[in-house]
Amino acid sequence: MVWGYLYRRSSDSRRQHPSADQQRNLSGKPLEMNHCLPEIVPEKTRSARESAIAFLPDHADFEVSPFGSGHINDTFLITSGALKRPVVLQRINHHIFPDVEALMRNIRLVTAHLEDKKEVYGYRILKFITTTSGKLLTGDPEQGYWRAMELVENSFTHNRLINQTQAFEAGKALGAFHAMFNDFDANRLTPTLPHFHHVGKRLAAFHTILEKADETRLRKSLDLISYTQEFAEKVQAIDRLTDSNQLPVRVVHNDPKVNNILFDASGKACCMIDLDTVMPGCILHDFGDAIRTSASLAEEDETDLSRCGIDIGLFESYLKGYLEKARTILTEKEISLIPASTQILTFTIGLRFLTDYLAGDAYYKINYPDHNLLRAKAQYAQAAAITVKLPEMQRIVLTLST
Repeated sequence: MVWGYLYRRSSDSRRQHPSADQQRNLSGKPLEMNHCLPEIVPEKTRSARESAIAFLPDHADFEVSPFGSGHINDTFLITSGALKRPVVLQRINHHIFPDVEALMRNIRLVTAHLEDKKEVYGYRILKFITTTSGKLLTGDPEQGYWRAMELVENSFTHNRLINQTQAFEAGKALGAFHAMFNDFDANRLTPTLPHFHHVGKRLAAFHTILEKADETRLRKSLDLISYTQEFAEKVQAIDRLTDSNQLPVRVVHNDPKVNNILFDASGKACCMIDLDTVMPGCILHDFGDAIRTSASLAEEDETDLSRCGIDIGLFESYLKGYLEKARTILTEKEISLIPASTQILTFTIGLRFLTDYLAGDAYYKINYPDHNLLRAKAQYAQAAAITVKLPEMQRIVLTLST
């Protein structure tokens, strides 16, 4: 969610190492927080250079340059003729992830497990570099915590899926990721962001905010508030089944949108990135959020609500790829809830936007007044459009899963 030295490539481009200003938000999220770290300045570059020495003590002659345009983490590219490949150096925003040790411990467990299964897995795996003392982090609470990793070369991301082949590849990548952890005890991972996708917890926060929200914002939100209350019961099915142990707890990526999947020059998905939010959870949350972003017909803040919805062809292709890799690990109950997961996750994100709007835009970065309100409207419109498509989606799931 919060990191990712992501490579951006437009559909008509063949660039493999885009410049900083051509890359998307390095947070790994479509939106960023208002309390993010400020723009990278020369002092931070100097700090990065000092921190790099902890990871590359034998390579004093190296170059440090800001990498990407993210605001949550500070990210730099380290290059040197003495290095086999460039290194990505990043300062983690510990205001968002207070327990950076737990975050990196989760990543270490996950990447080590994938390395053990790399021949079966078939995808490239993020490789973190340790300090001379064998640690994955250097730094302190005041100066921040830094980590380093090898650059995944000759790869790029798509910000949106433009055809069914890409959707199939993205689905396979997520399915393979999930399948590799079928024999891994998810409770070994620390919930660094507890209840991240839990609708019930999000609704509780929403009702708390309602009691103290600004009257003007309340008036502008009346339709959305009514919609929230109307659908509140219908969108808690997955949470209730998970809470009652009727759905398995698995290793969940928690931010599996398409630009957290690297593709190679042949068009094949080659690496899952942005592992900061890997935690125990329900993999239906992953699938639902993947479809919410990957198969969407409109932008997340679309102004023409009639355009909001999902591309059924992309949904089917993504699901086909996903099931090719993950069908054998899924329970019948999980499979039956795949369509609902897309509706529920879309509603949940809309609820988060609405809650933040009523709270005075305290969490998500906005580009103009009422931006979060518009985002909430667009996500709720997409959730409503998905509701209409649920019977068709169920038929597709039944056909592909049997």
